[in-house]
Amino acid sequence: MLFKAVRAQASLSRSSSLQALTQCMHTLTQEENSVLSLAATENLLFSGGQGAHGSDIHVWDLEHFQLKANLKGHLGSILSLSLRDDGKWLFSSSGDGTVRVWDTTTFKCLYHIHSSQDVGDIFSVVYSHTLNTMYIGCQNTSIQWFDFSDSRPDVPQSPNITHSLRSQTPQFFEGPSKSREPEEQVVRYSIPDSGIYQNSHFGYVYCLLLGKVPNVEGDVLFSGSGEGDIKLWKLHKGEPIEPWRTLKAGVDASTLTLALHDGFLFCGSQGGNIKIFDLETFQLIRSLIAHEDDVLALVVRSAQVYSASADGVVKQWNRSFEPLQTWTDHNGSVLSLTCTKDYLISGGSDKCIKLWSINKRTTQAESIDTVAEDVMLYALEKWIAMPTVSGVPSQLEECRRGAKFLKAVLQQLGAESRLIPGAPGHNPLVYGQFSARSTKSENQQRPLNVLVYGHYDVIAADSKKWDHPPFELTGKDGYLYGRGVSDNKGPILACIFAASELQEEQQLDVNVKFLIEGEEENGSVGFFQAVDQNIKLFQEADVILLSNSYWLGEDIPCLTYGLRGVIHSTLTITSKNVDLHSGVDGGAVSEPLIDMVKVLSELVNPDRTAKIPGFYDCIRPLSSHEDALYDPIVEDMFNNPSGQRHWDPSATGVTKEELKKKLMARWRNPSLTIHQVDVSGPKNRTVIPRSAKASVSMRIVPDQEVADITKSFEEHVRQVFGQLDTENQIEIDIKVVADWWLGDTKDRFFKAAESAIEQEWGQKPLFIREGGSVPAIRWLEKRLKAAAVHIPMGQSSDQAHLNNERIRLQNLNTGKRVIKTFFKELRSLEVAPSADRE
Repeated sequence: MLFKAVRAQASLSRSSSLQALTQCMHTLTQEENSVLSLAATENLLFSGGQGAHGSDIHVWDLEHFQLKANLKGHLGSILSLSLRDDGKWLFSSSGDGTVRVWDTTTFKCLYHIHSSQDVGDIFSVVYSHTLNTMYIGCQNTSIQWFDFSDSRPDVPQSPNITHSLRSQTPQFFEGPSKSREPEEQVVRYSIPDSGIYQNSHFGYVYCLLLGKVPNVEGDVLFSGSGEGDIKLWKLHKGEPIEPWRTLKAGVDASTLTLALHDGFLFCGSQGGNIKIFDLETFQLIRSLIAHEDDVLALVVRSAQVYSASADGVVKQWNRSFEPLQTWTDHNGSVLSLTCTKDYLISGGSDKCIKLWSINKRTTQAESIDTVAEDVMLYALEKWIAMPTVSGVPSQLEECRRGAKFLKAVLQQLGAESRLIPGAPGHNPLVYGQFSARSTKSENQQRPLNVLVYGHYDVIAADSKKWDHPPFELTGKDGYLYGRGVSDNKGPILACIFAASELQEEQQLDVNVKFLIEGEEENGSVGFFQAVDQNIKLFQEADVILLSNSYWLGEDIPCLTYGLRGVIHSTLTITSKNVDLHSGVDGGAVSEPLIDMVKVLSELVNPDRTAKIPGFYDCIRPLSSHEDALYDPIVEDMFNNPSGQRHWDPSATGVTKEELKKKLMARWRNPSLTIHQVDVSGPKNRTVIPRSAKASVSMRIVPDQEVADITKSFEEHVRQVFGQLDTENQIEIDIKVVADWWLGDTKDRFFKAAESAIEQEWGQKPLFIREGGSVPAIRWLEKRLKAAAVHIPMGQSSDQAHLNNERIRLQNLNTGKRVIKTFFKELRSLEVAPSADRE
């Protein structure tokens, strides 16, 4: 654990960094097969696999942990195994579209059952002893059943007829099938059309479960599918299943496994959540962020729920839905689980079956005194572990995983949330909303709408240059280290938990919406189009909140009221020649690199000002109000040099007035920078490169217009190049454009933010501007006609974009309280008339 905390929040699952209380006591190897399914009596273990030998069911002796028998007959992977209540019959369903029933004493196949239709894979099979009826969930979206007390054997047929039907249909779990010899003593049954409920779901029926529902007589059939819903069916002897209820678990994640315990239905979902329904009220009461990947299996034993996931982890959960133990011995996905009196048994894609000794102590582990881990830090730890680096195709899935994790956190904390598609091949946006508590006054206006903007993507990190693994949250000396911890995952979670806590305390009087993008570090590709396409979600925003920058120093909190804009460009000068040797052609040709040097020399004056015509024409004059904002900053820098990271006036010998001018040069004046020059060819000292490329950026400020500056820059570059006596060609490519932003420090929202900071930090903030850019903020202000407020959380030493990025734990926790107080301050503000928003 990173930190100990006295507060725990049961609605967000806390992983455990706890050491497992039990050890894997034995491992069984299932030849060359992934272990897709398991079932066990107290003495025998049955396992079904996938692959070259996937059509065999292995029988293991649990006393000596030896292979006892192989049950042959299926022609495809064994997708489900289940036992009759007395353990005397084993039911197996397969990718060959059939079900077999086996005698667990003789290991003989008693019945071979197939449908009158081509059902595809049969993912699940359950048996009701009371009704003597078997139920199966199928790939073709049907639920089918077979009553053993009212059945007639099929007319004898070729044993491979089912396989010939299935050979035309793609199998969900692919693996070579094996033909079998005729089975003379196996009774064959066909499920009649009267035993088929077509289109039971709008997706594959992945799981079935028989169980009791409070205040309802008889067993109820539960089914989960690829659409995400869970359906409940009433069962009657000799009659079709009767649709009864549908539990909505969300359309964005398939329901893959089900378990029932003490009136609660546990639903394992695609993406890693376990959704829990109270079967007395049929309400979704929890959505646990249980795993980092799909939850593939759930079992219940002695009041404990166990879950297994594609992330390779098995977890034990107590009655409070908290994880008690974790097992991570599998080297791959954990695909199946089962229990006996003595063992928890797991099967994985690593072809191994693991047996864990579970005794009275481990099943009562909720009595163990464990320290609760702070929920926000737990969520941050998991999120940092996802390298959501934008602009890198190989990290696209990690970015999507990070977006889905954030959506799950929002939902679990009580927000409405969804993903918004980004540009093709790029990362999605995450939308969320915590709604204001309802008011009883009919005449009261609608609540204010706060839109929190941020980003979950990060800059790449070179682990060799870090003191700690960049994608593992590490706590040291009061700081949290990890890529994205300050920019921008930590501040985002602080805002989310601030809204969640107010909602839980019944004190949230504003609607808090979240717009979190995944391409900010990559130029916000697709962001503006995605917002436009979903504008109804955001168009009533009254204020935009972001926390995506840092304090000026280390000790005094700040409020950011301005950001420079940026225009990134690339200049390329190319020769019609190939790379040449300077000893052969030097002096006889126009050299691209020499031309580039001449062009670049005409971009900046000796006093560091830009030579672009009209570059400074439209700069907004310095007002007396803004000029006064610099005074406390300069005073603090002179009086508290130890609190500054990048400034030491005593060492440089500058005066207060000179320091003020330097701050203005960095914050409120435009600039032009040449970042790098590159050339073609082998880059050795004898080659004349055929092309030269330079990266140039311009930082712009109020009231410069992006289009005007871009046009002037291009015209100036072409004019300078045109004056050269050269045979080469030049190309100007404008890569990224972001407008400047300037807030109004006298605005009511800035006043509310100032008050919140003063209340939580015990001192007034410094009002600062930033030399950097956030592409989305100015655009959102214009598009939504809403003011923006920027509350930085981190210190100047946070090392954002650099090695060893960090945030002080005190800043993160106090930052959350600042945001929480800011939301409270807004309750006294009224919605501005529509005319004031124009």
